[in-house]
Amino acid sequence: MKKIVLVLLMVTVLCFSAVARGDHALQPFLEGMNELLFETGNVTLKGGAEFFLDGERFKTGEILYVQDGGRSLYQLSLQTPVSGKEDKASGYTVIADGERVHVMEVIFPGVYRTGTTGEVRTILRKTVQEALMARVASLAAEALPEGKAVTVSERDGEGQTLHLEPGEDVPEVVNTSLNLLYQFLARRYFGMDYNYAQESDMVPMENYLTVTRAILCTTLSLSLKGADLKVEMDGEGRILSAEGDISLNLNTARDGRKVLDIRFRMTASDRGNSRVEPFDPETWGVVPAYVWPEEEYWCTSDADEGQN
Repeated sequence: MKKIVLVLLMVTVLCFSAVARGDHALQPFLEGMNELLFETGNVTLKGGAEFFLDGERFKTGEILYVQDGGRSLYQLSLQTPVSGKEDKASGYTVIADGERVHVMEVIFPGVYRTGTTGEVRTILRKTVQEALMARVASLAAEALPEGKAVTVSERDGEGQTLHLEPGEDVPEVVNTSLNLLYQFLARRYFGMDYNYAQESDMVPMENYLTVTRAILCTTLSLSLKGADLKVEMDGEGRILSAEGDISLNLNTARDGRKVLDIRFRMTASDRGNSRVEPFDPETWGVVPAYVWPEEEYWCTSDADEGQN
């Protein structure tokens, strides 16, 4: 169920890797992103993203994510454009406490569901496959020449600011790596497994109810069209913020080339001071999903009073 902005951060990691050798000025930023996602046990993330297909916005997301050791709070607010109407609101709140996870969804107000999962004490698990993806990104880095559009400057006070603006003229190994990362994220976060997808079975994008599903189910490959990214890091090598635009060419099965544009922003704050309280249904004003609130769903008449 995670996490629009975190997915974008992982794409950003790949963009970093695509131009960062071990002695490159980008290396500290890549290490800082790795530390934030996979090693930080107490931090607060705030951010948002807008998604456009061929220039038309199809999704906006805002997130709050708090990691507090074995507890975490994740709130996602989504807005989806609807022709001739106000944006449709959706999203959810997920509170994890060790192996217990409590979920409240916008479209089902007043109730929550509880499940179990493996305890996670950092923002993302670093799985064996994620380690492999990092290696793939490293190989892509070795293929790129020096002198790409990379600027690193000193921040006022302390730390550094990175500005990254690669064009679409990149070695093929970079786009191959980007496709591998995309397919990994599609499977992990959206349930789309391209190992079972066949081009002959794909239909036009208009056949899908949502643009997101249309992209997932019809994209054969993608390539980097452009990116304009800015990342700030403090004097201790910790990521403070990331923002920018990413533009991707989508090669689809029936609709030709489409362009996916993403604008995002994220801040990381309150390291060591972030707090997530244990889940309390009364605090959130919810009851278990299988228990209906009596005042809303049950009616009594005078004739019913006193009867069993």
